[in-house]
Amino acid sequence: MTASADELIARDTRDIAAAQKVRFFTQAMSGGRGSILFGPQGEEFIDLSATWTAAAIGYSDPRIQRAVHDCLGNCPGMGIGSIINEQTLLAAERLLELTDSVGYGTTNDDRRVYFGHSGSDANDIALRLCRRASEEHGGGRRVLAFEHSYHGGLGEALGLSGVQVEGGARPDSCVTFLPYPDAGHPHADLATPEEELAYCIESARQALGKGDVCCLIVEAILSDGGMIIPPLGFLSGLRELCDRFDVPMICDEVKVGLGRSGMLHAYQYEGIHPDIVTFGKALGGGLPISAIVGPAAILDCVPGSSLLTMGGNPVCSAAAVCLLDILTEEGLAEQALRKGEEARRYCDESVRNGDAAVKNHIVEVRGRGLSMAIELSDGTRQDSERFAEKVCFRAHQLGVVVYYVGGHVLEITPALNIDEQTLRLGLSGVLQAIGDVSAGMVGDDDIAGFGGW
Repeated sequence: MTASADELIARDTRDIAAAQKVRFFTQAMSGGRGSILFGPQGEEFIDLSATWTAAAIGYSDPRIQRAVHDCLGNCPGMGIGSIINEQTLLAAERLLELTDSVGYGTTNDDRRVYFGHSGSDANDIALRLCRRASEEHGGGRRVLAFEHSYHGGLGEALGLSGVQVEGGARPDSCVTFLPYPDAGHPHADLATPEEELAYCIESARQALGKGDVCCLIVEAILSDGGMIIPPLGFLSGLRELCDRFDVPMICDEVKVGLGRSGMLHAYQYEGIHPDIVTFGKALGGGLPISAIVGPAAILDCVPGSSLLTMGGNPVCSAAAVCLLDILTEEGLAEQALRKGEEARRYCDESVRNGDAAVKNHIVEVRGRGLSMAIELSDGTRQDSERFAEKVCFRAHQLGVVVYYVGGHVLEITPALNIDEQTLRLGLSGVLQAIGDVSAGMVGDDDIAGFGGW
């Protein structure tokens, strides 16, 4: 028997650490199928978050279920650290086939895959191995990262995440945060997008020129920092600089990769080849698995130095192989591109032809594929953040799950295989929520305790 909502909420309050909670409303779920989540009393919610993109093909997919069930029925150990299992080898081979990371003097035959549990550990270990490889050759430990970036909630990745440091986390002792180009909110007094791009590239050049950098890590879309889409020329400019200074370039594809941007990898919009690519969230089709794809010169540099007992877990690897097959066979990247274009067009038309109050609160609808954002404004930055909190709260009341990033930007990242009607219904609910909050239907007391990020 399913527990009541009140009982689940009380148990959550009593038993779950606050350090693990980022809450925008109070809601317990009892199940989910596709892009719909179910509350304990049978309530239905359209999920436009896909659990922060982890549910790339929605919930309870029968193909993932079968892959997991088959592996659990005859499980060859629980990790690849000391015993080889074929499921993880297949996952590695598929990632090597699908990932064009052939920089840093490597070839397709000179690459390796490391498996972890989450994007946080993938980025943490990639950064640590870059530092170890650099030190072995007399190089420095400095990492170049970007303002408002997010690379993880633990280890070295935590101190190299701009949003975490801005939120009070201790910065890594050897990190330089570079500006990420944002035409909507340019740095200093830069007047044009071209000047903004040139400023950011020059900042990277100067930092690399100091000679103590072991790697540069960048998101192809600055997701948790506000779903910022960089101008064309940014990633390719960084790639050129990393080549010039012989510094490995890491592309963090944990949140926006594997089809979500409308291409298999978000960095492919500029046709670049990173040295290292990190994956997480979507990779397991709902199970916890992450991966690093990169050169043997880095990933093999210190054998046994990054041990995770259940890294390369065959059950999670079986799910990952299934997810990658579905992704490519069903053309989910192409679907995401088409659905994202239609969704943004629907939002633009709805805003243009709808309530003036809604229009006045929307700065921009942007995105690539199904990495989408609705940037909100309500005067000051603090007021805009409070407005976004209220919109998420009201959307939940209307049966839609949506969260904000960057303080005041609604993040729209549904499952890649969401059907068009469900997507439109969800977006309609979000737009209604904006109008309702504008009309004063959510008070400050209603969102007390819900700070989100």
